[in-house]
Amino acid sequence: MRQFFKFIFASCLGTFLAIGLVFFLFFAIANSFSAKDSGIGKNGVLLLDFEAPMPERTDNIMTGQFTFEPINAIGVHHIKDLIKKAETDDDIKGIVFKASLNTSGGPVTHSIIREALRSFRDSTDKFVYSYADFYTNNTYLLAAASDSIFINPNGIIDINGYGALLPFFTDMLDRIGVKMNVFYAGNYKSATEPFRRNGMSPENREQTREFLTDNFDLYMDEVSRERNINESAFRSLINELDFDNVDEAIELGIIDRQMYWNEFEDLLKEKMGLSEKADVNYVKLPEYKSKRYISSGRSKNKIALVYAEGEIMYDSNERGVISEVKYQKIFDKILKDTSYKALVLRVNSPGGSAFSSNVIWRAIEEIKAKGIPVIASMGDYAASGGYYIAAGADTIVANPKTLTGSIGVFSIFPDVSRMFNEKLGIQFDTVKTSPHALVATPFYKLNSTEKNSLQTWTDALYRKFLAIVAEGRGMTIEAVDEVAQGRVWTGQRALEKGLVDVLGDLDDAIDIAAQKAGVSEDYKIVDFPDIKKEPWEQILEDLATSSEAQLRIPSIESELLENFNNLRDLVKYREPMAKLPYVIK
Repeated sequence: MRQFFKFIFASCLGTFLAIGLVFFLFFAIANSFSAKDSGIGKNGVLLLDFEAPMPERTDNIMTGQFTFEPINAIGVHHIKDLIKKAETDDDIKGIVFKASLNTSGGPVTHSIIREALRSFRDSTDKFVYSYADFYTNNTYLLAAASDSIFINPNGIIDINGYGALLPFFTDMLDRIGVKMNVFYAGNYKSATEPFRRNGMSPENREQTREFLTDNFDLYMDEVSRERNINESAFRSLINELDFDNVDEAIELGIIDRQMYWNEFEDLLKEKMGLSEKADVNYVKLPEYKSKRYISSGRSKNKIALVYAEGEIMYDSNERGVISEVKYQKIFDKILKDTSYKALVLRVNSPGGSAFSSNVIWRAIEEIKAKGIPVIASMGDYAASGGYYIAAGADTIVANPKTLTGSIGVFSIFPDVSRMFNEKLGIQFDTVKTSPHALVATPFYKLNSTEKNSLQTWTDALYRKFLAIVAEGRGMTIEAVDEVAQGRVWTGQRALEKGLVDVLGDLDDAIDIAAQKAGVSEDYKIVDFPDIKKEPWEQILEDLATSSEAQLRIPSIESELLENFNNLRDLVKYREPMAKLPYVIK
């Protein structure tokens, strides 16, 4: 028996030692990646490409099912702060924006970055250069803030204006025996059109043309002012569709010089007084972020900066989405801590669940009831449910390019009964205890009573949406209805319609919040939600940063998959949605 226990003890000891060794190795690996040198070397050049996602809040991004690369998403406002930090960093001699065809972000995001580059350019004697093989709408807007813009001699100025291409599935669905039961409130609520029409409605065409035109006019104004070029001549070049247009672009001042990348690097070396054999010390954003700390200030007075970013989804705790369960915890924490003097809600959302939007709106009302001023700030999107959660704010601040409004509601219930019965030969039978026990199943047709009830429900939610906006904006329900109807507006149009109060950016919203709270001279910003990385995520990020190795899906395939996911999301819910149908890039 003694020998038996001896073997048992030895076996258990070996197991515990093995487990301990695994944990030790894991800790050692993690520690080796986290123990980073804080120096970046002399004569550093901050190299920007903006290929990685640029969320509002660093790492607040949902990892999709087709994503195979580690998260390394630096928030756009963090990027802005890093560029600001570089202004006074003696180790950074300048910035190079090396434009990529895969540049991420929307119109407001790009304007934030452009403003940061312009500030760097105007407040220092350091250089800001841009280089590209191809300049697109997005990349040229960012490049416009440079001292000089360079292009490959074989490059193309591929700036063609804005356009919308929308797919419609009604005929295809009919051929395979699928019918979408659509219920919507608002003549401009176009998210359901791909399932009930074969083309854009006049209302949708009107609103789409308007916000595209408004945004392109703003784009042309920004670029023309930054580069001091003739806007009408620039428009003519865009309208010509001439791919061999670099010489003309140089004459107009759109581009400064043509040169190959190695020639561009020689120019950089000469600019910094380096020898021809020296290597340019490029510092990428992830590395710069890891080696330069940016303080949020020290004060007893706190302003909560709550990023409401992503789709609004019911009962979700996923990163990169907005849900009532996740955000209720945030607002409860703010309510319980008397050091929070104001709340800034930064919205970048196309909307989603109407139920979740209402719960979040109610939580914000409770914060206002405690005397805490609430300021809403809008990014690329603040539409539908995204506008819903901001509607009660004391002040709403939007960028002129923000896509906002879309005050409307819709529901979609698929009916696949004909596909199963006629196409696949699969029959369903049932037993019901009440007439409408199977109203939510896609395998039976909705009857007239069920259709009427669902439309009535959708209309009632629309009226509630109108009432909430009317209360928050100090308007009558009738006045809100005139500018609602599911219609989207740019920020500058929304200001005219009374849906926002001020045109500006996040810093403007924070200033307003501090003033309303009486803490303009003494406050610190606390960001929400709290983003905690899993250890394996941090290791993958460090590996990717150090080795430059990334797994990517080609951009065209990735875009197709993204569109598939967006369409799938429209039909997977069994509740009314307040969601924008567009993705603007």
